[in-house]
Amino acid sequence: MASASSRPRSSRPGFMEAYFGAMDPNNLICQARKWQSGDVTRHTGGDLTAALGQVKAKTFVMPIDEDMLYPIRDCAAERQLIAGSELRVINSIAGHLALFGVDPGYTKQVDQHLAELLAIDA
Repeated sequence: MASASSRPRSSRPGFMEAYFGAMDPNNLICQARKWQSGDVTRHTGGDLTAALGQVKAKTFVMPIDEDMLYPIRDCAAERQLIAGSELRVINSIAGHLALFGVDPGYTKQVDQHLAELLAIDA
């Protein structure tokens, strides 16, 4: 079997090249740092229950049904820590990649849920 480096490259760019290749590398580094340092428990000594218990805004937790990075069961457990929140599952075979706009149905569902959320009286 040929190694990945010895296989002929397609003339079509793959997802990674097409999506990230056009971005400024410094922007990608900044995004990665934000992702790595994003910790909602930072001000509660690592206590997720305390951190999410502080959320007072109406909240929809919207996992993607095929997302392997953020499974529904994890999101459902975290949703229970936010008083009055609702679980709204987004259906997309694209899983986490739906976030990159590869599934128009994903965007339509998110827009519908956000419209409902924003229509709620405070």
